[in-house]
Amino acid sequence: MGTIDALLDAVTAIKAQQKQLEQQLEPLLEALSEAMAAGQLDPSFSHNDWAFSHSLGRLSYEFPATVQQIEQQLKAAKESAIQQGSATEKRGKPFWTIRPPKAQDQPF
Repeated sequence: MGTIDALLDAVTAIKAQQKQLEQQLEPLLEALSEAMAAGQLDPSFSHNDWAFSHSLGRLSYEFPATVQQIEQQLKAAKESAIQQGSATEKRGKPFWTIRPPKAQDQPF
C-alpha cells in the first residue's frame, strides 16, 4: 500500500501548490486587466514567446418569463422521460475531483 500512499501524497501536495499558485496569480491577472483597461496593453499580445489573450468571459442570456416557463416545462418533460426509462444514459469522459480538507478552504 506504500506506493498508493506515496502517489496520493504526491497528488495532494501538487493540488495544494496549484491552489496556492492560483491564489497568487489572481491579483496579477486583475492587474493585467487594469493595465489593458488603461490602454497599456492590447487584448492580445505575446511576451517572451508566451501568448496572452484577454477573453470577455462566457456569454449568457437572461430570458423573458415566457421562455423560462417553456424551459421549466422541458425540464419536467426530461425528468419524466428519465423516470419512465425512455431517456438513454450516456457518460462523459471520466475524471477525478480532488478537494482539500475543509480547514484549507480559506485563503492561505
